[in-house]
Amino acid sequence: MRPCDLSYWGLSRRLAAIILPSMKTLEAAKAAENFTRFLSQVRLHQESFKIVREGVPCAYLIPAGERGCNSHEFAEDLASAEITIEDRRAIAAAVRRGRKALKPLKNPWG
Repeated sequence: MRPCDLSYWGLSRRLAAIILPSMKTLEAAKAAENFTRFLSQVRLHQESFKIVREGVPCAYLIPAGERGCNSHEFAEDLASAEITIEDRRAIAAAVRRGRKALKPLKNPWG
């Protein structure tokens, strides 16, 4: 299983469709050939692109200035989403894996 596969992250295709915004799709080779052009579209027009290799999503090109959501907003959105219990469990497992991957915070004052 590769990190490009949604199941690697514990997400079903249906759940990923809810979470990931609708984006234009680019083949990796085309994205590489015209990277500057697509980067300009992202920066100037706030467009987003899903980059795929052989039909499998491998990267997302999104504006850096887009505001994400905090954990409370995410929890509220997730609570109101119509998803299966299996997908809820998959999200919980993915969050737990993500927490384990994070380095502990250091105290800046001591």
